[in-house]
Amino acid sequence: MKIIVFFIKVFLDAYRHTKRVILYYNLISINGLIIIPKLYIIRLLYSFSFIRNLIKIKILNNISFSKLFYENNVDSKNIAENVDLKGHSQIYNIKNSLVNDILENIFLSKNIEYKKNKNSSYNIPNDFLFKDKNESFEFYYNRLKKNNISRLTGTIDLNKNSPVKKLLTSKPFLSLAQNFLNTKEFSINASFFISNPAILTKEEQYANAQYFHWDNDFTKFLKVYIYLSDVDKDSGPHILIPNTHKKKLLKHSLCRLYTDQEIYNSYDKKEIFLGSKGSLFFSDGYGLHKGETPQKNTRLILNAHFGRNKILYSSNDIYIGN
Repeated sequence: MKIIVFFIKVFLDAYRHTKRVILYYNLISINGLIIIPKLYIIRLLYSFSFIRNLIKIKILNNISFSKLFYENNVDSKNIAENVDLKGHSQIYNIKNSLVNDILENIFLSKNIEYKKNKNSSYNIPNDFLFKDKNESFEFYYNRLKKNNISRLTGTIDLNKNSPVKKLLTSKPFLSLAQNFLNTKEFSINASFFISNPAILTKEEQYANAQYFHWDNDFTKFLKVYIYLSDVDKDSGPHILIPNTHKKKLLKHSLCRLYTDQEIYNSYDKKEIFLGSKGSLFFSDGYGLHKGETPQKNTRLILNAHFGRNKILYSSNDIYIGN
């Protein structure tokens, strides 16, 4: 009986999630009507680990990251194999010149959304959300916090030349995506997130992706996280449960949000990603993960995904392929 109930929940979740995502991101206007069956099949069939695990990595080429990272002897084959094995890579450090170029350009995005905590009851003009060119990051973060903005996000337009596009479409990154996804055809999306320390309700933490969850957006996909501020234990670090990209407990096989207590009582290990500005790591978003709620310090992060085949979640996304 429990199995029957579980399968009913899987079918209903797939329907609800497909409808919600298509409406929220206006995906039909970007992808056409084909997105409805395409996304529903992914949400339904690829919620099962054994189906997703059928797509193996394949080393199609191997390119060094030495021009981008301070670490030597790092290549696209090595990273793909590590993410496939554990669900994540080790932490690397991109060169300062790249970090500075990204920081100077990401706030040019005009596609900004924000979330207020419960103490805010008024709308904030869009112009207020943008960082002034001569404004320090500390002053900018404090300005947001004073107006009870707990989270601010912006989508990077990858159709235009920018440091972010140059990085994500560099030969090492494209090689890694090809190897991990086992295809030369994939979609790329990039966004930045500012998370401020705040006392949040459960609903606000849900909305800020600060409860454990796993993503089910593509048949297979690779995520990259770049810390654009120093991230310690008080800055809302990224947390991942190793190996859950390959196998989860049945009760966590529904694409929902889970509390810390539920997850920590069910799995022995967790990986906490701490690092200075410029730290970078890769992960399989199908594994259980979350961003911790910042306690004292603001966190600025760039998050990008490489998704198998063509599904665009924004008009700013790009597709690599034929």
